[in-house]
This record gives sequence, structure tokens and C-alpha cells, in this order.
Amino acid sequence: MNLLNAVALRVALAVQNRGQRLAADLRDRGDRGSGVVETIILVAGFAGLAFAVYLAVSSKVHGWINEIPGATSR
Repeated sequence: MNLLNAVALRVALAVQNRGQRLAADLRDRGDRGSGVVETIILVAGFAGLAFAVYLAVSSKVHGWINEIPGATSR
């Protein structure tokens, strides 16, 4: 009878331990999407910065092209 009780106790503790690990894993999953959101914000920021630099450089280049005698700019 002691062996049966020991086995039953071990099974019960294993099930409880597994349940606690699953609950802890579910609690830790709440922050899964934050890295994706931060990456999207960074990429959008750099794209906006690149567009602003393009506009500034583009107008300068067109200005220089217009100063060349005989050159036509679109």
C-alpha cells in the first residue's frame, strides 16, 4: 500500500508541477508582440527620415542642374 501511495503522490505532484509550468509560460507570453511593434516603429521612423533627406537632397540637385547653362531639368 505504501508503494501505491508513493506512486499516486508522485503523479499528483508531477501533474501539479506541469500545471504550474504551463501557467508560468502563459503569463510570460503577454509581451510577445512588443518587439514587433518596436521594430515597425523604428523602420517607419527611418523611412520618414530617409524621405526627408531625399527631398532635401533632391531639391539641391535640381537647383544645381538648373544653374548649368543649357541644362534642362524635369
